[in-house]
Amino acid sequence: MHRFGLAAIALVALVAAVFVGGGSASTSASPKKGGQVVFGAEQEPPCLNGFLSGCNNTWTSWTVGTQYRGLYIQKPDFSFVPDLAQSAKIVKAKPMTIAVKIKKQAVWSDGVPVTYQDFKYVWQQEINPKNDVASRSGYDSIKAITPTSKDGKSFNVIFSKPFAPWKALFVNSLYPAHALNGQPDFNNVWLNDTNNPKTGKPISDGPFTMTNYTKGQSMTFTANPKWWGPHKPYLSKVVFVFRTNTDTEIQAIRGGEVDAIYPQPQLQLVDLKGQPGLKIESNAGTTLEHLDFNEQLKGGMPLLRAPWFRQALAYAVNRQAVITQIYKKFNPKQQVLQNLTYGNSQKGLYVPHFQKYVFSPTKVASIMTKHNCTKGSDGIWSCNGTKATIKYGTTTGNKLRELVQEIVQAQAKSAGIQFVTDNDPSRLFFPRVSDGNYQIAMFAWVGTGDPFGQTDIYGIGGGSNWKGYNSVKVTNLFKASDAELNPTKRTALVNAADANMAANVPTLPVVQKPTFLVYKTKIHGIRDNSTVQGPTDNMQDWWVG
Repeated sequence: MHRFGLAAIALVALVAAVFVGGGSASTSASPKKGGQVVFGAEQEPPCLNGFLSGCNNTWTSWTVGTQYRGLYIQKPDFSFVPDLAQSAKIVKAKPMTIAVKIKKQAVWSDGVPVTYQDFKYVWQQEINPKNDVASRSGYDSIKAITPTSKDGKSFNVIFSKPFAPWKALFVNSLYPAHALNGQPDFNNVWLNDTNNPKTGKPISDGPFTMTNYTKGQSMTFTANPKWWGPHKPYLSKVVFVFRTNTDTEIQAIRGGEVDAIYPQPQLQLVDLKGQPGLKIESNAGTTLEHLDFNEQLKGGMPLLRAPWFRQALAYAVNRQAVITQIYKKFNPKQQVLQNLTYGNSQKGLYVPHFQKYVFSPTKVASIMTKHNCTKGSDGIWSCNGTKATIKYGTTTGNKLRELVQEIVQAQAKSAGIQFVTDNDPSRLFFPRVSDGNYQIAMFAWVGTGDPFGQTDIYGIGGGSNWKGYNSVKVTNLFKASDAELNPTKRTALVNAADANMAANVPTLPVVQKPTFLVYKTKIHGIRDNSTVQGPTDNMQDWWVG
């Protein structure tokens, strides 16, 4: 699956634990073979092709994505290490050329070797303008992929220009070219299953293969006997059951219905810390929670296209109160996020450009009055006949987000801005957002450990620029950062773009969220990976006993 981190978070200082309860996942006992783990999934994937813009979310990656490996994989310490690749290194500076060798033993579940053709297939789909993909960053910098061995296991990736985050790009999954070549429309590939369309049989190059998917209920992954990793999967099955309501998710782990959950932070989770039979791991996460302002004609509203109005909205939201009332209960050191690219704890990288937006109804009034807006009898501003009433959507069932939404609605109303609830379940919300059918949306971008992908989110024509932000300067700065191999210069370019966005507010950052992995003590080998990979990246190592 497309393990592409759309938010950019650097490699350092993001793995400090918030708390760890009930012991660790390590054990000196020998792994037992067989059995299954039932994992409560907080979201159901909108579809199963994670490269598509409407399906590119974390739970698509953490479920379906486990069966499609990348050349590299990201470890919990944020390092990028070879996975499918035996090796990969820059062998030429101009043009930038990376020599890749795929592991000899790497094969698909039908026995066909994994080769350069699989990487090439993904590249071709990513750069095809007809395909509604979430991101083209990196792929659009590749000008050729050429085999250097007869078996196709060795090849060169030749870039048209320097591309600094190539390892982050190589984390993205490969798809089976021999199965998918000839399919006329990538936009309709693997929407409801991940079978080889030529045989009708499941296909995977990961430790497990999806053998059943019942929409609205569950996904079943069965051990892949052709898995080429250092050992065969210990478990026979991993079943993901969809528990998209926070309360039912927590009830499921308490009642023994599921063996593990990986929810977004919710206040009820703190109560699980001392429950017998459960272990908890929580780390500083790579998810940047934010409010996205839609500037497009489609789905948006006229006032959102004006930078001054978006500035007024930023002053109408008391982000510090949200942190104090909610997030400090998880971690007393939690801070307001003031940068759209870097996390709070990244010394030398993080610059708080958005810190000027402190809650101030007075500043809201000043901005609105300056632009000839007037307050109605209900206390809500109107500007040129358009009332400052805006649809504000997030994911139904996520109680913490819904609570934040309630708090923000009350704050904004006191400043003369009316936010109207416009929520949907995640399977409907994210396709709607990616289609530009929203006004304000609260969700999170997930980091890769590299400031990579911001062009797609904020650049003109970016695959995930659903808000329609249209800044030539920001686009050029982010493009330049991806081509800059000097880390110091690259950071400066990224922060210059962030400073510009702080002035125009296409998005308002809120918080860098913590992770929460809760699992039964009987499960061994499982551990939190707070990167975009998530805790399911090592499912082959899990065992029960």
